[in-house]
Amino acid sequence: MKTLGNDLPEVNFGKTPYKVKKLGFGIMRLPMLQDGKVDFELSTPMIRYAIEHGVNFLDSHHFYHNGESEEAIGRAVQGIPRNKIILQTKIGMYNNYTEKECWRLLEQALRKMKTDYLDFYFSHSLSWENHLKYGKSFLSFTEKALNQGLIRYRGFSAHDKPENIKKIIISGEFSAMLVQYNLLDRSNEEVIALACERGLGVEIMGPLAGGMLGFPDEKIMKYSPVKVKSTAELALKFVLANPNIHVAFSGMNTLGQVAENIASVVSTSRFSRNDIGKLDQIFENQKKLLNLYCTGCGYCLPCPNKVNIPSIFRLYNFAQVYGLVKKAKKDYRALNPEEKASRCLACGKCEEKCPQKIPIQKKLKQIKNYFEK
Repeated sequence: MKTLGNDLPEVNFGKTPYKVKKLGFGIMRLPMLQDGKVDFELSTPMIRYAIEHGVNFLDSHHFYHNGESEEAIGRAVQGIPRNKIILQTKIGMYNNYTEKECWRLLEQALRKMKTDYLDFYFSHSLSWENHLKYGKSFLSFTEKALNQGLIRYRGFSAHDKPENIKKIIISGEFSAMLVQYNLLDRSNEEVIALACERGLGVEIMGPLAGGMLGFPDEKIMKYSPVKVKSTAELALKFVLANPNIHVAFSGMNTLGQVAENIASVVSTSRFSRNDIGKLDQIFENQKKLLNLYCTGCGYCLPCPNKVNIPSIFRLYNFAQVYGLVKKAKKDYRALNPEEKASRCLACGKCEEKCPQKIPIQKKLKQIKNYFEK
């Protein structure tokens, strides 16, 4: 019987022989028990449902859920033909692992995921600095694993500055890349285009902006050029409209989220590049009305009184520009007391350093009244 997920869009994954569905499952936000362990009774059906409905790419890391993420995959994929799924996990070489420790973690991953090989093995959160420090160790270790057939391809995930990620791509050592990109953060757009041009498989983390776009705010939905049922659907459609992106990994923690995300990606209503242009114009106009062009450069820091100016401005933009009011207010409340706008001493040192010439003191008063009243 044909399932909904068979209609998930499928693309060639860079220069590798793999074909991937455009929605992947990031195994890092599974339902939890009160003792902090993964609730396998809930997570196993979730992962199997995703696979049965077409999702064929699962991403993990040995420290997600204290190691239980890889185990969750192993429990869920039992009985499923190995060639029907693509398995990926990571190692954090920034921990300065010895070769012996690298092999231990790889063998542990294979055992937990109940597989003889991994399709992709990543250097996690790789910065250019760490690539210079630990790159030779990772490449040497994975070369041996490749020759033994324990992994098929190697890649990297990154949170570094775009100019540094470009250096890693140009090194030519990797077949796939995982970076952040979403409606609220498009700083890696050029990085993504370069990776695709160079033949890397391009993977996206945080398509829902770490859950920010999972909150059902109606204002942002009204901006959508096509009809959508949720902000999550809008966010996924936006990411997957980029032709240089092969797969977006969504971290899901309920069966309902899995079903909703699959339905969103299967939906025939897709964003065109023209639609993206319209969204850009809408948000640019909103920013002009708000008169708060904070780029998050951090030049205003450190604040003498520890006010977290970039984070505060980011949350205010989320609420006022994108309409993500509920989530922005929740995240503001979660800030440490000394980081909030009300702690501003009006010393003016931040304004002296701001390249955008933002009237920071005035804006902090507005933000205090908005979030703290």
